[in-house]
Order: sequence, then structure tokens, then C-alpha cells
Amino acid sequence: VAPADQARADLHARSTGALAAALTGRQSAELDSPEELARASQAAWERAEREPDAPVPSWTLYRLRPAEVEFFQGEARRRHVRLAYRRTEEKEGWDRRLLWP
Repeated sequence: VAPADQARADLHARSTGALAAALTGRQSAELDSPEELARASQAAWERAEREPDAPVPSWTLYRLRPAEVEFFQGEARRRHVRLAYRRTEEKEGWDRRLLWP
């Protein structure tokens, strides 16, 4: 987890919509109705536009250093493209492999 000052900088480098979503909060909490979300979202958008530097203490910036990642792109005839990348220590880069779908 990155320090709080870096998390704040990350959030405020994003769009107004990202700030509004963060201000709306309550992610994964039970929602009573779509109207409740609409009201909370509208209030958050208004605040985000009024206060572009509004604090969101719950915003967390995670830093990951993966050893391996895979990307998948679907294809209509099911010949999907899968690419796997594995970190290499000696080259300080990535080896790329094409995988069977």
C-alpha cells in the first residue's frame, strides 16, 4: 500500500467521475433502491465539481509487482488470443508467450 499522500495525488489526478464515485462511497453495501444511488451520486458529483481536491480517506493506492500476468482477447470464432508475460530478473523485463486458448 502506498503512503496516504501518494494515494491522494493518485485520486486527484483522475477524472471528476472517479472522485464522484469515491465520494459516493459505500461500495458493496446493500442498496435500498436505484433512486438512493441516484441521489447519492448526484450529491457526490456536485461536491466533486465544487471541491476538486475533496478528501476521500478511504481511497487506497495499491502497488503491485507481479511475477506473471496474462491478457485475454476474445474472438468471434473462439480463437481467442492469450498472451502471458513472465518477469525476468536477468533482463529486468518481461518474456512474452502466446498461449493456446
